[in-house]
Amino acid sequence: MYHSLLVNSRFNTTRYKLCCLLVITSVYVLWWGGIRSFPMALTSDDALNFSRGVVRFSVLEFRPHFPGYPAFIGFARIAAIWVDVTIAPIWVSLLSAMMIPVLVARLVLVLCGSWAAATLGCLLALGQPLLASIALSGLSDSAAIMLFLMALIAAMQQKNGRVGLWLGLMLATRPSYMPLAFAMLLVPYWEDRTSSTIRAYLQAGVVIAVIGAGCLLYIWAHDGAAYFEEGRRFTLGHFSIWGNTAEGNTNSLHQWYVSLSKGFGWVGVGCAALSLFCAMYSGLSSKFGLGVNHSTSHGIKQKLALIAAIAGMYWLWVTVGQNPDNLRHWAPVLFVFLVVFSVQLALLAHSDIANKMLINPAHICAVGAVLYCLSLGYQTYSSVQREAPIQQAIVWIKAHPQVNVVGTNYSVNLLRDQLASYSIYDMYYPSSKWALRAAAKQAPKSAWRLSGTRLDQQTLVTQFLPRFIGERRLFLYQISQ
Repeated sequence: MYHSLLVNSRFNTTRYKLCCLLVITSVYVLWWGGIRSFPMALTSDDALNFSRGVVRFSVLEFRPHFPGYPAFIGFARIAAIWVDVTIAPIWVSLLSAMMIPVLVARLVLVLCGSWAAATLGCLLALGQPLLASIALSGLSDSAAIMLFLMALIAAMQQKNGRVGLWLGLMLATRPSYMPLAFAMLLVPYWEDRTSSTIRAYLQAGVVIAVIGAGCLLYIWAHDGAAYFEEGRRFTLGHFSIWGNTAEGNTNSLHQWYVSLSKGFGWVGVGCAALSLFCAMYSGLSSKFGLGVNHSTSHGIKQKLALIAAIAGMYWLWVTVGQNPDNLRHWAPVLFVFLVVFSVQLALLAHSDIANKMLINPAHICAVGAVLYCLSLGYQTYSSVQREAPIQQAIVWIKAHPQVNVVGTNYSVNLLRDQLASYSIYDMYYPSSKWALRAAAKQAPKSAWRLSGTRLDQQTLVTQFLPRFIGERRLFLYQISQ
């Protein structure tokens, strides 16, 4: 009889797992159908730089821009074996983005072993409009987040060599994720490890150093010592010019709050902040004996606190060091939050409080979270706009033969590349304003201004709407005499 009960239990468990996998697969098919309705086209100057870097790598020629992203270029060159070189980086971004929800589910499963929580984490990740945005951007964000989640999974399993491998590739894919790598230094120190902490650091560090040395040699072979001078120039430009934001001159904390509230709503931002704070507080209480420790959840809470701390440290870095106009910089925090939130609901579902209530509060929170994500994503997939705003602008300009001269502060090089017969002026330079006025005086209706922000004292002709949060609305103005 015991054998019969054991067989039935295993059968029920297998059937439950298959149901979870069926739900995930079904939602993935729907997501793929939605994402493939958008064309694969370049969306920014940075995407153009990556595309050019696949053909010939040179940081000095902005193929791509500093610091070079050698691993991402390598992934794109592999993709270029099967797809067109121009859109190879977009395919890397898309396939990497597809892996993110699976890795969120895997990390949740490693932390708490709950298939229901893992399925919830996967569905919430798939429902994020920002996932679609980074998937079609042709940039390195999604590939780097994929590698970071793989590093976190390896860290939770205490596989130090793999941690070094994934972190090394993450840094070579997107070096601005360096704060995430530094935050990962907490892992060996925080966890109760079966091996030496120093050994863990050495095993991961050696692999990272080997990957870093290989990437540096690759860049040196193409650009030599001039690479470091370009790095100094680019870094100064980022923090003094290119890092400026359209949100205003107020402090960066307020700017980020405004941007995040527009993208996710104050409910979403507040939920993320509260979830990460509660995870850190609960983990600290559990680790240092400030609260009651339950053996079943003691280790989970500590690991959850560690992951939440990593997300919090990176959120702090993003607030002071990244442009609030680009919500994709916040993406690592978003997906780590979804891991933390899903595990917290799994713990809540089996808590004493939940057992005393008629309706499990964890189930209510899970349904509410899914509905909230669907409401955020509805505008994305119901939008009539399939092209990125800059591609909409290019189509509009080509359809109006009176346009000869365009001044822009957004995607200058992409416009020059795809509008080769037009005069494209970079509005960073004061002389560009004079050139537009001279063209308007010589031939009325020939000079136009494309901007990522609203401009006063200009005649607004049309707008090019974003498809997702994280994309910028563009405004087209006609220059009068």
